[in-house]
Formats: sequence, structure tokens, C-alpha cells
Amino acid sequence: MDDQLQIEKWEGKVALDISTNEIQAWSLLSEFFNLHLWLPGIATCEKVTGSEALPGSIRYVASPANESGEVSWAKEELIGFDPVEKSFSYRVVESSMGFGEYVAHFRVLPGTGVGCRLEWSFECEPVIGWSREGLIGYLDSSLKGMAERLEKATNPDAKTTDDKVSYETNGKLDGKANGDKNSKANDVVNCETNCEVNVA
Repeated sequence: MDDQLQIEKWEGKVALDISTNEIQAWSLLSEFFNLHLWLPGIATCEKVTGSEALPGSIRYVASPANESGEVSWAKEELIGFDPVEKSFSYRVVESSMGFGEYVAHFRVLPGTGVGCRLEWSFECEPVIGWSREGLIGYLDSSLKGMAERLEKATNPDAKTTDDKVSYETNGKLDGKANGDKNSKANDVVNCETNCEVNVA
């Protein structure tokens, strides 16, 4: 009976190697209330309650208004912050984008050379109006945009950087990735992809 009541979960991770060093990247990206400075597509990031690096703090993030004047927004709570491991976790507590339970983890890891590796992972309930692959694609493009802004801020003379992006996902879909509601609820998708990108 309990098994029937369990909600299907999505899991995924995107990662990107960049030329910015680990200390610089963490000092900028760990500022919970400054997401709008680094993440393309976010016009607003404001403190609702709490303070930097304090679990329980909540931020309000929103996109620019679209042609109809609508704004996509979310309130996110910081639930973990570890400056030694250079990682933090947050969860969506309210949003206009169809999110139910959603928890994400962001880490800055040592790189293979002078740079570092950014890693963004999540676990969530299926999101209304999204496929899991669509959500992973959004995080992937967001991470690339974040890396581009970060590298321009820390190395403004750099013209191009060749980076490798890797996705790793493993979880169950409630229906197929394309949102086909007629598919079986227990379809399982396992995916590992590597692709080369240029971040200008």
C-alpha cells in the first residue's frame, strides 16, 4: 500500500569545467541573495528573510516579464551551507512554475588544472509542464551562462574557453520524457551524455 502512495522522483546533475579558480568561483557563487548577478534569465533576486550563508534564509527570484507581462518566480530556502566543501543546498518553497518538492545542490569542486568544476544537481517531484530532460536542459544552459558571466568577471581578457559539459541523470519518469501521459508510470530513464561547448 505504501509503495502505491510513493511519488515518482526525478534526479539529475549537470557539471562544467571552467577556467576560474575554485576560491574565486566560490566567493562569488556562494552569495545566496546575488543569483541575478550570475544566472541569465533571472532579473530579480531579493532577500525575503535571513542572512547570507544562514540555513533557513529565503530568497525571491524572478525572470523578466514576458511579452504578456507575466513573470516566472520562486521562493527558495537555503537548507545547507558548507564553506569547507564549497557547497550549498536549497529547496523551492513556493513558485509560479509548477514546482512541488524540489531540492537542489550546488558545488564548486577542484578542477584538473588552474580552474574548477561547477556541479548542480537536483531531486524533485515531476514538475508540471516540464519533462525531466527539459529541466536538465534548462540547468545545463543556465550553468553555461553562469560560467560565461563568471569567467568574464574574473578574467575579462579571455576571449574563448573550451569547456566540457557532462550530464548525469538517473531516476524514474512519471510518463515519458516528452510528456506522453499514455506511457507507463514506471518508465526508467538512465542517461549519460558528454558534449563539447565553447563558452565565449
